[in-house]
Amino acid sequence: MMYQNILVPLDGSDNSYMALKHAVKLAQTFKSKLFLVNVIDITRLNAYSPAAYGGTLYTNLLKVAKDNSQDILDCGQQLATDAQVEALPIQVNSSPKASIATDLPKKYAIDLIVMGKSGTNAVSRILLGSTTAYVVQKAEVNVAVINTPDDTD
Repeated sequence: MMYQNILVPLDGSDNSYMALKHAVKLAQTFKSKLFLVNVIDITRLNAYSPAAYGGTLYTNLLKVAKDNSQDILDCGQQLATDAQVEALPIQVNSSPKASIATDLPKKYAIDLIVMGKSGTNAVSRILLGSTTAYVVQKAEVNVAVINTPDDTD
């Protein structure tokens, strides 16, 4: 099986960068293009909606989230560039689960999603369930889940 377009969700966690390193190796092997995505979870930001708190807090939080997202994508882009792999950074304001599992794969003709076993948000994972588990269940394309060497859960 050959993969042309590989989606790699990045959240800044060690697991997501481990997944990126794996995806880079696949991209080198198959001459694939990487699609690096960071999803700004607006459902979490909406808890600080302009209606409830006034526009300034929401605007400031969104700016911090976008800046952080850009830093994560820049780091991923640099790793891909250093490996001479073509990569397109994508910043999305949406629900991470749906974006990664279905929306982005359809939009960019993705044929493989490579992601870390767990990400940065332990509280969200406990309350809402793992994004990775959701993607594995709902994605219509293959999903490779990458463990870090110290993953024991």
